[in-house]
Amino acid sequence: MPFNHIQLIPVKGECFNPQAELPYHLTTREIKATLEDTHKFVFNLNEMLHREMGQRIEDILMAATFSGMLSEFIVRRLSAHSSTLTRNLYHNGHPDLIPRDRYPDDAVQYGHQGLEVKTSRYSSGWQGHNPEKIWVMIFRYENDPYKPEKESRNVEKHLPFQMVEVLAAELKKSDWSSQGRRTGSRRTPTASIIASGTTKLRANWIYRIPSRHD
Repeated sequence: MPFNHIQLIPVKGECFNPQAELPYHLTTREIKATLEDTHKFVFNLNEMLHREMGQRIEDILMAATFSGMLSEFIVRRLSAHSSTLTRNLYHNGHPDLIPRDRYPDDAVQYGHQGLEVKTSRYSSGWQGHNPEKIWVMIFRYENDPYKPEKESRNVEKHLPFQMVEVLAAELKKSDWSSQGRRTGSRRTPTASIIASGTTKLRANWIYRIPSRHD
């Protein structure tokens, strides 16, 4: 029996932008198939976890861990569906997806061609590791996470998971701000997409649920 907060939300074909510029000859069909796989993946996990534990995966994992899991899944499924891009097989290699047969064994530690994938619940403030010229694709999702320390709302009244927006743009170094690492610090250096980059991404939206767009 389906639960209100665990539903397989359909990916809406009418919410794709026919005017969007897709990098590396990606197609709307390939992105739609990736979104559908992602919806099914989270739905199947949550259906099993709710049956066994009364919880969802997003109630069990830390938010960053959940987002990282989604990002890895999306990279793998987009690689499977795409005829032009494949997953970078170098451990922690950059970018996430690279042109097929461009690098030996489809692996490169740091390449300048390809697509970097980001997943987020937020409509801005996206981060990476380096300010650079690269194609970036943002997959924004909604999962209404349960925060028992802040609210008493029953978990079964939360909204189900769905992807609500996909954006893409080729960013320049000037579209990032860099937060370096102080001497002696072990913190991973990060870079944030600033307003100019966010504007480029929002202008080239690929998929968007109008009622969920901020």
